[in-house]
Amino acid sequence: MKKYTVLFALSIFFVSNFALSATVSAVKNNKIMVSLEGESASPGSEFFVLNPQGKKVAIVKITQVKGDRALAEIVKGSAKQGYTLQSRGGGSGSMATTGGSDSYYDKKLSDRSHSGNSYGVVGGYLMNNMNINATGLKTNMSGSGFGALGYYDYALSPTLVARAMVGVEQYVVKGSNTSTSPVSCLADCNVNLNYLSMYGIGRWNFMQGQYKSWIGGGLGYLYPISKSSTAFSNASSLQANQIFIFSAGMDIRLSGQTYVPVSIEYGLFPTSSTVSANIIFLRAGYAWNL
Repeated sequence: MKKYTVLFALSIFFVSNFALSATVSAVKNNKIMVSLEGESASPGSEFFVLNPQGKKVAIVKITQVKGDRALAEIVKGSAKQGYTLQSRGGGSGSMATTGGSDSYYDKKLSDRSHSGNSYGVVGGYLMNNMNINATGLKTNMSGSGFGALGYYDYALSPTLVARAMVGVEQYVVKGSNTSTSPVSCLADCNVNLNYLSMYGIGRWNFMQGQYKSWIGGGLGYLYPISKSSTAFSNASSLQANQIFIFSAGMDIRLSGQTYVPVSIEYGLFPTSSTVSANIIFLRAGYAWNL
């Protein structure tokens, strides 16, 4: 009896592999090369792409067929080399076993395709630095602050995304005046600013999938909503400022609808003959796909 059970299991294994014989042999940009391995296909036909766990992760449309190979365009989702294909017309095998339990496959591979746009909220930890070298004031100040922002991502393509962010952030630094002829603060030189922050950032997604990774850059406009300083005799001179942003991050997908955005960013204020300043941002949050 045990012998027949093993033979039955092996037969199921081989039948399943035969039913899903077509595989992804290469992925480039938004297209895949398919090794048909006996599977019938024609231009215009659509297939589900299944991961090694048998779950649907993409829909592709065949554009060219030559011999036992085909070229397909990714309509929805993402694919990787080695993933298998199954005709969208239905069939047994992994599609039947996955059922409808996963919201990503049910919702994002349905007629409500994911646009690539998203929105979210992030909290930030800011490491601030400011150097002043002026007559009667020479100080290297540093400090930290926090921020909270909301953002919206607009997908220009699967790899290029424009991000807009707005929120509030703290810029707090302090230090000592080391000038031999001090004319202002001595041991307690500080700058305390609460900014209304607005950013525009361009992102390039160089890695897709569950851990979408990206690099980018952009500009910020920081408007002080409160300010005080002992380093500057006239705190009202601390006006709105621009900042250049260089960033890298990762979107960790939780489901087809949600993900956790994390990033590290470097912000550089325009320098003057006496003052230079920068910020290192550590951000993390929660976001929703549209």
